[in-house]
Amino acid sequence: MVRGLLLITVCAALLMAGCQTPSIPVDIGRFTGTRMSEEEKVALVLEDVRNGMENRRIYQVLANISKNYRDREGRDYEALRAHLNTIMGNYRSFRITRTPPRIKVQGNQARVVESFGTSAEPANPDLHLPVNLQGQMVVLLEKNEGKWQIVEWGPLG
Repeated sequence: MVRGLLLITVCAALLMAGCQTPSIPVDIGRFTGTRMSEEEKVALVLEDVRNGMENRRIYQVLANISKNYRDREGRDYEALRAHLNTIMGNYRSFRITRTPPRIKVQGNQARVVESFGTSAEPANPDLHLPVNLQGQMVVLLEKNEGKWQIVEWGPLG
């Protein structure tokens, strides 16, 4: 039970990614005359993950995950995909609140520390408990071919 809640917490952190179209790179600066910083691009990834989770769009979430993903629980990209499918099947709604993340970019790597809250209603209350979690997560990202992607996330500490 505790491990399942931790897994939901980790997925919630993933859900906190940015508004980025996975297959079409867009240089917003071309349209606005300003350039986005790398920190802003990382923040957009995190917001896109959050939107994907709340809207139950697994592929939107996975578009922000590196194929080289690994976490402390031993999951790789495929295991994370399977886990997201399970969570989406077990819970019908997600609500994620976030605080502004602390983002540090060094070259093609970024480290984000973020506080958040996650609540989820079970699809079958007889089988699963509602989720109401708060915590801090650390998210590691790498920039590959001009796109930031999550390579690891987990609890801070």
